[in-house]
Amino acid sequence: MNNENIAKYLICEAPVCVGSPTNGTQHAYEQLKENGLGDLFSEKALFRDFKGEREAPEIKPNKKLHGLSTVMLVNGQNYRNMLDGHLNGLVPVCLGGDHSLAMSSIAALSDITGPNGIAVIYVDGHTDINTVESSLTGYIHGMPLAQALGLCSKELDIGDNKIHLYGENLYILGARSIDPEEYVICEKQGVHLYTADDIKEKGADRVLDEILKDIGDKKIHLSFDVDSIDGSEFPATGYIMPKGLSFECVYGILKKVIARGISSLDVVEYNPLLDTDGECREKLFKIFELLTDC
Repeated sequence: MNNENIAKYLICEAPVCVGSPTNGTQHAYEQLKENGLGDLFSEKALFRDFKGEREAPEIKPNKKLHGLSTVMLVNGQNYRNMLDGHLNGLVPVCLGGDHSLAMSSIAALSDITGPNGIAVIYVDGHTDINTVESSLTGYIHGMPLAQALGLCSKELDIGDNKIHLYGENLYILGARSIDPEEYVICEKQGVHLYTADDIKEKGADRVLDEILKDIGDKKIHLSFDVDSIDGSEFPATGYIMPKGLSFECVYGILKKVIARGISSLDVVEYNPLLDTDGECREKLFKIFELLTDC
């Protein structure tokens, strides 16, 4: 029996950082792979390296959409890679890169299930639900959920449909940096928002029990941004923020969702250039072990 017959996961390189204001996340896949990720998964995963050019010139630079051409170039290939994983019976894992990649990951699963068949659990220190108009910065990593809900301009369209997700099937966990307009969008769209403070008050197990019961038999895309973890415990990211969830808490959330069964996964915003002692890498490996144990 060869590796292709027993692999469960397709781990896809998605090297983009210009959807954010910081440099380094584009190296996450190669650094993790070089430091033992392949050994960790052994025969349970196939690895899909990114092919071709990694950057595209900005013909008409747009302050409202920084790095648009490169963001869409990488998202285009990530969409095709993730879709290929689904069609071949694998669980595709997008290893980024910045969180603009959630656009293509969500689109790939939604184009299989239809927008009624997908739920997204989004573990992040931000809500990432700004539209092009509401964004204060113009960085696309703050827009993927608005894009998935069909609220963004056509420049960010990807996949077969304009709408890939309905607000009532979106669950944001751990946010603690939320723009005023994002609260408005969440309320209007019926998004389930559990801030970091909410989770600390209610308890992660109780929150997850509510969410998983509500989701029912829908297919789950799990999108994990490392900045959901308090900056004191995970500093190797572009946004080192206080008052976040502990690593233990985030690990418990991911463990419970993965045990329920996921159809796809993002792991984003890890910056190996800031991980001088490798401690954050080891925490990520502990999280990846949740997949290898399934």
